[in-house]
Amino acid sequence: MSRVPSAQHGEPYARSYLAQWQRRGAGVAVAPLTDPASRLRKAAKILAVLEDFLGRPLSALRCLEVGCSAGLISAALAERFGSVVGVDPDPDAITRAGRLRQPNLHFVRASILDFPGPAESFDVIVCNHVYEHVHDQRALALSIHRLLRRDGCCYFSAGNRLMLVEGHYGLPLLSWPPPAVGSWYLRVAGRGRRYDERHQTLWALRRLLRDFAVHDYTLRVLREPARFAAGELVGPAVSALPGAGLRLLYPLIPTYIWVLTKAQCLTSW
Repeated sequence: MSRVPSAQHGEPYARSYLAQWQRRGAGVAVAPLTDPASRLRKAAKILAVLEDFLGRPLSALRCLEVGCSAGLISAALAERFGSVVGVDPDPDAITRAGRLRQPNLHFVRASILDFPGPAESFDVIVCNHVYEHVHDQRALALSIHRLLRRDGCCYFSAGNRLMLVEGHYGLPLLSWPPPAVGSWYLRVAGRGRRYDERHQTLWALRRLLRDFAVHDYTLRVLREPARFAAGELVGPAVSALPGAGLRLLYPLIPTYIWVLTKAQCLTSW
């Protein structure tokens, strides 16, 4: 494993997000970013979706993970991909990630917005629940588009602003109001001081990703959780819902799982 020098960056995320998240402690509802079991489950789902979409081995492909944090998902991806680069502006996270030693795994301390790589240099990009932590989300989308090869794809999982229970803190409707109200809600609930996440609705996400063709895996993962390594994330009641019911509830689904490509998609929104 080799380390690449950091690039300049101005993202608010560049402050030690990992340390901040660890200090939040019991206030958060998600597993720690350094929890191996949680990260391996997420990596298994990502790999299952990508292998289904691509229909071929990943061993010859070059992958970039955006917002890699402590690098545990990147390390799991490196077991299947030819090479993996993890990028994150958080110095504490990249220091921890640097302890993972695999010959085909590398880490860069940088914001994706100014990642020091040439255009169209990755076959696959993974952006797993990252966009809500980036304040210039349009620049994020354009950066992914620039770095993705013409025939490549991006695994993009996105939290929905209209989720009924916010995924990071487990509080009802936390992501719905403006950020100032969300921060007030956190303080009243005793879960934190400031709500920094910036989730978007389904319709806003469509506009954000307008430069891509979107291949939607959301309902497939919900209907076939075992196939996509999502059994622990999808309850049997959800997977048993009829297709019409899932489509009706689609604007409120907490997380969307999409594969983005530069090519024209055969299916529409």
